[in-house]
Amino acid sequence: MDVPVATWMVALTGLGLILLLSALQLVAVVRPHDAWTIQNVYGGSPDHTDPTAYFAFNQASAWADPFLWAPLQVGGSVGMLLGERWGFLLALMASVPFWYTAVFFFVWDRELGFRRNTVSYWIFTFGIWPVFGVIEGAYCFARLLQ
Repeated sequence: MDVPVATWMVALTGLGLILLLSALQLVAVVRPHDAWTIQNVYGGSPDHTDPTAYFAFNQASAWADPFLWAPLQVGGSVGMLLGERWGFLLALMASVPFWYTAVFFFVWDRELGFRRNTVSYWIFTFGIWPVFGVIEGAYCFARLLQ
């Protein structure tokens, strides 16, 4: 398959997002109760809810993102850049958690009062993940239909 500029943009954006997320989540795996992790990775505060549930919910993502989701996205991005059909298939699969988990975090943030009605929250903290997931999924699906 050919590798146009759009493929480079989607693949490199996917790599950038998943590597950032994985780096943050690896910090959470190593230091799950650290103040920096709570402030910069999890958000909110365990004091505003049941601390056991707070840490369990956040630790699930901390383990799943770098060890399950990231290899799928990295493999998909590399395969896309190589022009391989399997790369677009892996990236299509990897696009699902970008938008699917956004529903959980949207509800979690809203119900626990963590959501902030700021531009930075809606674009960077929350919005970029599901928007990219939908774009990546649609792009890869369209490429696979060619």
